[in-house]
Amino acid sequence: MWKDPSLGMGRRSSEIFGDGEGWHNRFRREATNRIDEDIFKPLFSDGTGAPNAPIRILVAMMALKEGMGMSDEQLYEQARFNALVRSGKQAE
Repeated sequence: MWKDPSLGMGRRSSEIFGDGEGWHNRFRREATNRIDEDIFKPLFSDGTGAPNAPIRILVAMMALKEGMGMSDEQLYEQARFNALVRSGKQAE
C-alpha cells in the first residue's frame, strides 16, 4: 500500500492517479526524469556535503513550487499529503 498509493484509492481516484497523460505523470516523465544530476556533481564533495535527497527530486520540487505559485510551507504540505504532487516529483 505504501509503495502504490492507488491501492488505497477508489476506482475513479485510481484511474486519475494512473492516467499516463495526467499532469503528475507527464511532469515526472518530461521534467523529473530528464534532470541530469551529473551537472550538479561539482557542487558536492564525495565524502560529505551531498544532499540526502536526489538532486532531480529537489529540482523538480522547486519547479513545482514556482510553477504552482506555492510558498515553501505550501510545497512541504503538498509533498507530504497530496499523492499527485508526490507522484510528479518522484523519479522512476
